[in-house]
Amino acid sequence: MTVQFVVGLIDILLFQEHNQSSSITSLIISIFSLPISLINSNLPFYVPEDLYMIVLYWILNGIIQAMILYGVFKVLKRLKNREWS
Repeated sequence: MTVQFVVGLIDILLFQEHNQSSSITSLIISIFSLPISLINSNLPFYVPEDLYMIVLYWILNGIIQAMILYGVFKVLKRLKNREWS
């Protein structure tokens, strides 16, 4: 979540100020926005809501990403154990 915050802050402070956006930070933000951005393309970073709702969307997105990564690691561990058996 810290990396998401830093990348978003860099994009806003450095590139939006000059009316341009870095393709690298835009791509990273798009990746960090998944899967919650599938519901609304503005989620979780640029939604026009109160600050507490933005933080809630951001935390929800982080939890979903963590659950997906946990599931992938668990499946990979099972596959690794089956190969050695």
